[in-house]
Amino acid sequence: MNWEKIISNRFYEHSKIHGRYLSLLSMLGMGVGCFAIIIAISVMNGFENIVHTKLKGFEGDIRIFDNTNNGSWQELDGIKTIMPFMERKAILESIDNMKVVSIKAIDEKRMASFYDFSLRGSIPSSGEIIIGQDLAYRLGKKVGESIFVYSPIDQIIGLSAPFKKRFFISGIFSTKILNYDDQLAFVTLDDGKVLFRRKKKIDGYDVKVKDNYSIVKVKEDINNSINSDISVLSWDDQNRSLVDAMRMERYATILVLCLIFLVSTFNLAVNLSLISVQKTREIGILRVMGTSKSSIKKIIMKLGFKRAGLGAFLGLFIGLIIIMIQKQFAIIPLPTEVYFIDTLPMLIYLKDIILVSIMSFCFIFITSFLSGKKLSQIKIKEAIQWVK
Repeated sequence: MNWEKIISNRFYEHSKIHGRYLSLLSMLGMGVGCFAIIIAISVMNGFENIVHTKLKGFEGDIRIFDNTNNGSWQELDGIKTIMPFMERKAILESIDNMKVVSIKAIDEKRMASFYDFSLRGSIPSSGEIIIGQDLAYRLGKKVGESIFVYSPIDQIIGLSAPFKKRFFISGIFSTKILNYDDQLAFVTLDDGKVLFRRKKKIDGYDVKVKDNYSIVKVKEDINNSINSDISVLSWDDQNRSLVDAMRMERYATILVLCLIFLVSTFNLAVNLSLISVQKTREIGILRVMGTSKSSIKKIIMKLGFKRAGLGAFLGLFIGLIIIMIQKQFAIIPLPTEVYFIDTLPMLIYLKDIILVSIMSFCFIFITSFLSGKKLSQIKIKEAIQWVK
């Protein structure tokens, strides 16, 4: 066994007797820091995954603004489903109420395979429309009732009354996402061409990518297969502000929780300083026997890692256990009247575990290194004559 490790273990056993509470605080602080960060990251991952899944259920992974009907890119590997669409702001009007919404005209035959939401009723056919649950509540409409739809921007200039088309509500969908349930409706492509008179062609295509394919790679392949003047945007490109906001939230959360690490390193530094005071004479004897300064630093660093490293490992381990239990059994509920889900989502990736491990290692290393360096600089004569 390494003699430096033997001495470090002797110091550790002695400190458990004379510095027991400081030792526990060092372990607890580092453990709480690792636990808090791994849980916070897993919760953010869970919410981000749900948001991505739900929003992509409407918009797909990639949007191609191409109305030339050039289908060469549609045969590329990785493309799962394609949805042609037309989209325009329009007005939904009932007897005593009206609402400005986004009308999306789509191919009704592909709707069931492309969109992922809860639908009460049926997919629209010619002369039918489906609307969001909140929108139906605002307008006081139910499945089977009728509603008038018209697009002001597509009206012919003149004194004639605006063209209104009557639709029957074939279904009401629910995503529990306000912007969709309250501001979106679907009609067929044929009805869209009637409503949007100024549009001559479709706006483009929404594309879903197969699960085992990279969205970035498929987007690059599409760009290589079409004209350079055609815009191809991934979901992240279309929702850049939301993606950036979630990324900044992640960074801010990790930064704030790192303060727990900072406090725990203060406890570790105090604990190592106490051990240094208690063992100054022994350190002097080791120096007289020929022990180098680097060996003294190694002894103190091993002691720091043994003390705080155990706490970091336990905090990380307990956090991972809780994440797996929550993912499997959903034991932590959420109020459904506030959130669009009923359990706390948790999702952890290997890169997150590595990140937390590196962060805890860095904090422990820096604190232990500085404490060891300070102790190694003490003069041999002063250390030998030290009186506790």
